[in-house]
Amino acid sequence: MPRKKGKSKGKAIVTVLVIIIVAVGIVAWHDGMIGTTSIKSINDGDIDNGTEVTVKGKLTGRIGNLHSIEALDGNGGLIFVWDGNSPAIDSIIVVRGKVGSVVSLDSVSSVVTVWVFK
Repeated sequence: MPRKKGKSKGKAIVTVLVIIIVAVGIVAWHDGMIGTTSIKSINDGDIDNGTEVTVKGKLTGRIGNLHSIEALDGNGGLIFVWDGNSPAIDSIIVVRGKVGSVVSLDSVSSVVTVWVFK
């Protein structure tokens, strides 16, 4: 008995849609659309020191390995030390680390430039 072409085509479409949804989810996570903490919350003291966070903002300054980031809405900023590759000033970045104080992050584990979702 011959296979029906409609079932194979339907499965292929579902597979492509699942791949697209997963890819968009990965990019959204990378770009800080999922699971970020607001810089303002850290500055206001709402987040305990030592809490692991992901923040998103604009890289505003760099002196050696000391970096500063500003919230995208202009409400606050943070400083952190990063020894890895540093994005260009004015880049939108996502930083993962631990809250060190109301104005700083410690133990920064990654600094990445946003791909799509600015």
